[in-house]
Amino acid sequence: MARFSALSYLMIVVHLSASASGCATTKIARLDDDAQVQQPPAESPLLMTTLELRFPTQGNRALREIRTYVMQAETRRYVSLRSRGRWVPYGEAEPVILDDAERFWKSGQFESLWVDALEDPYENGVAGKRVIFNFVEQTDTVIPTADYPTPPPEYRQPPPGHERLYPPPEG
Repeated sequence: MARFSALSYLMIVVHLSASASGCATTKIARLDDDAQVQQPPAESPLLMTTLELRFPTQGNRALREIRTYVMQAETRRYVSLRSRGRWVPYGEAEPVILDDAERFWKSGQFESLWVDALEDPYENGVAGKRVIFNFVEQTDTVIPTADYPTPPPEYRQPPPGHERLYPPPEG
C-alpha cells in the first residue's frame, strides 16, 4: 500500500473526445480539483496548473501501464493543489519538466516525445500553465542514438497557443 501512496492525491482521467489538436488526452488531474475550490492569491506568479500525458499517434492508448509514467515524472510534484492552498510557480517546475523529458527520452521506451505548455489561467485571472507530454512509445526498449527525439511530421510544430518546451529547436 505504501508504494502507491504518492498517487493518493492523483487521478487519471481519460478523455476520449478529440481535442483542438485532433488527439485524445490522458489527463493527470488532482482529486482535489473537485473539492472545495480555492483560487490562488491575486499577486501569484505564473503557476503550474496541470500535467497531461498524451499518446497522439497511438489513439491515445499507452502500451504500458500509465501509472509507470506518472511515477517516473517528477513533474507531478509541481502541480498546484487547490484544496491544500499549495501554489507552485511555473518557474520552479520548468527545469524539472525538461529533466523529465530528457530522462524519458534516454530510457529508450520512446520512438519520439515532445513537451508543450499551454496558457491555463485560473478563474480569478491568475496566470497558469498546463504542461503536456506527448509520447510515441516503442514496443521494445532501444537506447536512443540521437541526442533529441524528432516528433512525427504532423506534430513538429506546436498547436496554436502552445509553446514547445522539448525537444529544443533545431539550429
